[in-house]
Amino acid sequence: MKATRANLLGEFTGKLDGLIYYRSRRTGKLYVRRQWESRNHPAAPQFSSANKAIFALQPSDAYKNNLRDYVMLYNKLPIAAYKTLWTWTNAYSMLMFAMQKAMPGVVDLPTITREQITSQSLPCISVKAAIEAGLLPPVKLYSRFNAVI
Repeated sequence: MKATRANLLGEFTGKLDGLIYYRSRRTGKLYVRRQWESRNHPAAPQFSSANKAIFALQPSDAYKNNLRDYVMLYNKLPIAAYKTLWTWTNAYSMLMFAMQKAMPGVVDLPTITREQITSQSLPCISVKAAIEAGLLPPVKLYSRFNAVI
């Protein structure tokens, strides 16, 4: 929810009365959200292990830069009004989990390795391959995103 600046808040950011106030660097607006509470869920350990595994792959700097450029172009699409990506890690996670969903018998994220990606030519090998496989929405000039993970 967007917050309007009240006289008593001024440039306040932080926690107050169970709410978190923060200013977006990108938009310059003040936002408010409820404080997050952890809940036990049976899928939490699998999600956590999948995230650890995909970031343990340590994508190359060129791959990260391709994802950063992709995020910038993606946010200009009409679909981004409903689902904005903020950083390259958002796009990376979206790509990897979409690949697991599209290839259920082939890809298991908690056990994925670089060798598996290259030997099986998985679509996450480059951003261009992921877009062509339908894991990410296409953006203009995506053919230049060919850096290998």
